[in-house]
Amino acid sequence: MTAEELRYLTDHYDEKIAQIKKIGAPLNFIFITDQHNELANSVVPAVESMRYILERCPEIRFLVSGGDIGNDYHADPAEMRASYRRIMDAMYALNIPVHCCIGNHDDGIGNMIDHHLDTRNAILPDEMRAICGKYNPTDNNYYYTDIDTDGGGYRFVFLDCTDKPYLTDKNGQYPFGWRLEISNEQAEWFENDALNTDRSIFVFGHSPLSNAGIWGTEGKPDGIKPYDDLLGGPRLTFHVRQCKKVLALFAGHVHYDNVRYDGDLPQITTLCAMLQQWAPGCPERTAGTVTETAFDVVSVKGDTMYLTRFGAGADRRVDLLRARPSNYNRIYYKG
Repeated sequence: MTAEELRYLTDHYDEKIAQIKKIGAPLNFIFITDQHNELANSVVPAVESMRYILERCPEIRFLVSGGDIGNDYHADPAEMRASYRRIMDAMYALNIPVHCCIGNHDDGIGNMIDHHLDTRNAILPDEMRAICGKYNPTDNNYYYTDIDTDGGGYRFVFLDCTDKPYLTDKNGQYPFGWRLEISNEQAEWFENDALNTDRSIFVFGHSPLSNAGIWGTEGKPDGIKPYDDLLGGPRLTFHVRQCKKVLALFAGHVHYDNVRYDGDLPQITTLCAMLQQWAPGCPERTAGTVTETAFDVVSVKGDTMYLTRFGAGADRRVDLLRARPSNYNRIYYKG
């Protein structure tokens, strides 16, 4: 799309960009999640509109996608895959690295089971990594990257919350649709490698590590527990509570804006990027207006994190309680 065609989005951006400039944070990145690309034909234009922001905010270092990127509802497996590549091509065309978490929709198995389709057409982990792992230096769909700024050193940990066994039944079908899981191998890596640093840590995953207190959509608009709990989540939750270098947790999945403090640890979830008012408690969304998408520029400055919302929803401020001086003597962890 041309710059003129994107003005219905970018005409609303200047005030937000000025706000980011005023914050003056040494660390800035974009977080977008649950694009479910092409369910409403809104996500690729939104990503292309990010170029407008990046041209004016060169201090933004990278982009994180929280998962559920494509149209797994499409009955044609070729078109399903094409929808993933379109959104990834749009993100890769930006001039910053793109880090992707894998969502529970991304292998396509859940919808294939629900619609009695052949699950042998699923997108398995190696193919998923080939589609969205351009900046992943490992052979797994979980990894971390380290970044240095004037404000200190940071580690960004990207979990694979769909790290389930891809076993087949007697008919050659994959039976585990929608399943959220952290494998024992990934948990050991998280405890012994990812958390073993003197850097400040941010953890990203498609699903919250724990659903406790996370507002979701079951029984909307009054429900609390949104979906099944993450298998293996309690184990990781224990370790992030112990490791005081972990400053915050980010997730998507619930299609809802949350900031919840588990003691001194903030857990953030973000509204879905796709054009849908997911529940009555969510903002209304209208095609052809700035509300057709939702993503944040996250700015980290000292012990405060600012989430500047582009699109539907509101800005948020998060206190990074563990970054305060009283915690400095508890910052190193060895699992």
